[in-house]
Amino acid sequence: MNNLFTIKSQATTDTDSTFTISINGNHRVFGGHFPGNPVLPGVMSMLIVRKCAEQILGIKSYFAAVKEIKYLQPIIPNGTDISVHVSCDDKVVSAHIDDAEGNALMKMKGTLA
Repeated sequence: MNNLFTIKSQATTDTDSTFTISINGNHRVFGGHFPGNPVLPGVMSMLIVRKCAEQILGIKSYFAAVKEIKYLQPIIPNGTDISVHVSCDDKVVSAHIDDAEGNALMKMKGTLA
């Protein structure tokens, strides 16, 4: 999904990393999801988390398993950034996505292959 999102910054602590992400509201994925009322498809939010985890770990991978995932609010490409908080314990990834005001949008835990 080229050009769907841009990682604008990354801040790392001993336990996790926080990424500031800009979503391209003009991306073709929003043409069908949903016309006139764009919402980031759930699988695309997982892609964003995976790409952030890959950057932390320095590998290319995919989710072999997702233990839990919860969508709390739709992720709408409204021109504001989102924050993606990711922690990796070996290949076990815990993450949550927040909007610009800090409201939780999605949380998940999965295992990379």
